[in-house]
This record gives sequence, structure tokens and C-alpha cells, in this order.
Amino acid sequence: MRACAVLAGSLSLSVVLGACAEVGPAWTPIDTHGVAPRWGHVALVDTTRDRMLVLGGENDFGPQSDVLALDLATLAWSTVPTTNRPSARTDFAAALDARRDRVIVVGGRQGLAMSTGEIWALDLTTLAWSPLPGGPPARHDVSAVTDGAHLWVFGGAGDFLQSLDDLWELDLATDTWRLLPAPGDHPSARTSYAFAIWNGSLWMRGGHDAVTAYHDTWRYHLDTERWERVAASGDTVAGAHFGHALDPTCGQLLMTGGDNLDNFDTSFTDALVLADAARIVRVPASSMPTPRDHPSLVVDDARRRMILFGGGAVGDGLGTRNDAWTRPLEACP
Repeated sequence: MRACAVLAGSLSLSVVLGACAEVGPAWTPIDTHGVAPRWGHVALVDTTRDRMLVLGGENDFGPQSDVLALDLATLAWSTVPTTNRPSARTDFAAALDARRDRVIVVGGRQGLAMSTGEIWALDLTTLAWSPLPGGPPARHDVSAVTDGAHLWVFGGAGDFLQSLDDLWELDLATDTWRLLPAPGDHPSARTSYAFAIWNGSLWMRGGHDAVTAYHDTWRYHLDTERWERVAASGDTVAGAHFGHALDPTCGQLLMTGGDNLDNFDTSFTDALVLADAARIVRVPASSMPTPRDHPSLVVDDARRRMILFGGGAVGDGLGTRNDAWTRPLEACP
């Protein structure tokens, strides 16, 4: 593997990594003509309708409240005409509730630094948004994962940008929240981490607080309700702000792009193999997208590929992008 490092324009403290050839499948572009750029959005796969949904985010016109769809069979884009939209926001958490055919949105950032604690649901049959009962305190820069019966969010940034270290569980059958216990050793407060659920455990990699980008790995055992620090071998290039997604076939948490507390962007993809002997491996590509932070990443498992969309350059969405890329997934590491 070879890495390129060049100064990013006149921002002499910002380093851009990527774009050097490696042995592996190429990332190939997807046509995004007419699609508005954005960063800090959320993308997820609606398997029932064979599409990728893109929610919210931000661009030069400010936070967005729209929903886009990418048909995974044709790679054609469309706008989803939703009603009763919540206010525009970015850096929120979202996940698919497949059993009730809806998307759940948690928190988000409104304005420069104000967090919201609103919880919203988008009914994918009626395309109507509706608010849900209150849950965790206000937060943004947060991620959500689900096993189909529950949804979990960890930490994020609260009001006044303080980092949080609490773990919350939403029962998707009753729409009720529970603060989970965290006895003993547990992750420090952080935002902008990678998050997944696998084999009855929540897995978290990296993130940052106000001064530090983390490169640690944590596992929350849902049966015993305890955190465990995992000594994963290997390391990622970025510590935060990556596009991340679970590959359920291989049991790996994929992380593309990202930075280290806004001091550089990368285009590399790393995979955290979720196992007792967890390890991080580089996912090679013979050509890569432009380096970026705050993008979205999904796994189209039916076609064994990743899809990367949007993001920004040089910290918090400067140079917002509207490009999309796909790369096939090979044999499990």
C-alpha cells in the first residue's frame, strides 16, 4: 500500500491523504447530476424497496430537510415527497425500523452548535413524518444502530458542545427509551465514532471530544450490560467523521474517509473485523474517491458492494461534495 500526502490548498495545517493506487477493485463513480451536495447527512438501505435513502445534512444553503432515494438496481436518483417534515438538521442519528416500515431520526444539530433532542419517525408507506415521545437529552454528532427490535445511540455532543458518554436504548415496539447501565470501565465521552451491532454486542470505534481524536475500540455486551475495551490489532488512518457501515455477511465494520479532529481528510477504507480477536485491515482499491470527511457509507449486501456519498473537505463540510461512488466487496478478511 502507498499513501499520498499533500497540503490542502492554503490551509497549511490540513493534510489530505489518499488517491494513490493499491491492488484491489476500483471505486467507480455513480452519476449524481442534479443531486444537491451535502455533508453530515445519514444514508441507509431500504431493503423492501431496494433503494438507498439519504436524509438531511448540510450544504452551502444551510441544513437540509429533504429525503433522497437512489434506486439500487438502476442507480437513478429521485426525491422522496415527504409531508410534515421536521426542521432541517445535520449530524443526527437515524436507523431503519423494518418491522414497522419506518425510519427513526434522533437528535441533530441546528444552527452553528445547538443540539436538539427531538425524535422523529418517517412512515415509509405514507411518507409522513411524525414526532415520537421524548428520549435522550439533546445531542448531535451521534450515530444509531438497530437489531430490528431495539435501537441504540451513544454519546454525541450536547448543548454547548460538551461531549457525552451515555448509552440509550429505544424499544421499537413501544417507542420507549431506557438509559443503559455502564458499570466499570467504559468509553470516554465522544462524538463522530463508528458504530455497529454484531452477535449480541454493540461495537464502537474511534470518535473525538473537544481536543482528542480516539483510535480505540469498545464492545458493549448487551446480555451483561457492560463495556469492554477491545485490544484490536492494527489501526485506522482516521479517528472520526468517517462514513461507516456494517457488512453483515463478513461481520466487519467498514470505515471510509474521515479525519482526525478536522486536521486532515482521507479516502482510505479500513475494516474492523468484529470478533473476539478483533483486528483492523485495510480494504485496498486500485482507485479511490477524493478524500473527505462527514460522508455517508452503506453496504448493499444483496449486490456485495459499498456506496459512498457526499461529505466535505478540510473539516466540517468545507468544499461540500455531491459525488457518489461504489466499490465491490470481496471475500471476507
